[in-house]
Amino acid sequence: GGCGGLGLDRVIVGAFLGGYIILYGQVQSWTPQLVTGPLKQTPPNKLVEILWGVINCLPTLVMAIVLTWSSAYEEYDLTVMMVWMVVMIVTFAIIFAINSSIHSFLVVKYAKSEKVAVSVGFYYMSNALGRLFGTLGSGILFTYVGDDLGEYAGNDAVSGLAACMLAGTLCSLLAAFITVFIEDQKAGLRCASWLLVKGEEDEDVDDAELVEDTKKNDNEEKSPPPPNTGSFPNASSI
Repeated sequence: GGCGGLGLDRVIVGAFLGGYIILYGQVQSWTPQLVTGPLKQTPPNKLVEILWGVINCLPTLVMAIVLTWSSAYEEYDLTVMMVWMVVMIVTFAIIFAINSSIHSFLVVKYAKSEKVAVSVGFYYMSNALGRLFGTLGSGILFTYVGDDLGEYAGNDAVSGLAACMLAGTLCSLLAAFITVFIEDQKAGLRCASWLLVKGEEDEDVDDAELVEDTKKNDNEEKSPPPPNTGSFPNASSI
């Protein structure tokens, strides 16, 4: 219905929100050591952000699909509903924290040397403004999307939450699309040992290796053949 929710106590909800914030902060600080470093994506560039921006869409997209078509939310199966919500929220927190760590680095990287403080301040101002509009927009979607279930229940909260998840997915895709227009792809994109997008630096390495191989082949062709002594091969070589 429109007002039942998961039936959790306020203390449990508050503890979960606190745990979300702690997890988000820890993952954000660990990202260079545990994520982008092992994946050879440090220092990050625009291609790294596009990759993680697209990955950031997955939890909200999956949750929108589950909310819309899963029988658990139609039959009000609390256990299944709880598992889906917790798993998707925790997954989103981890991925979003990785994105936030990459953002923080790129803001300083792209800022002009004499305007670093201004650029960082503008970034956090935009961040706060986005949270404000996100809160207002999600509140409107959650309140007014879905069938009207009566004067006291209001609109269908499941449909409203699905609309919020879908809106979050579209916003993440839009952010990744805008990032495409930044000129910062010289380093290419790697994922551990796999080269996903070849950059200018990789092409320079390939050119250097090609020149080295060419010189090596030329030297081998110019070297004289070994002298023929006219001796017969020994038994061990026959």
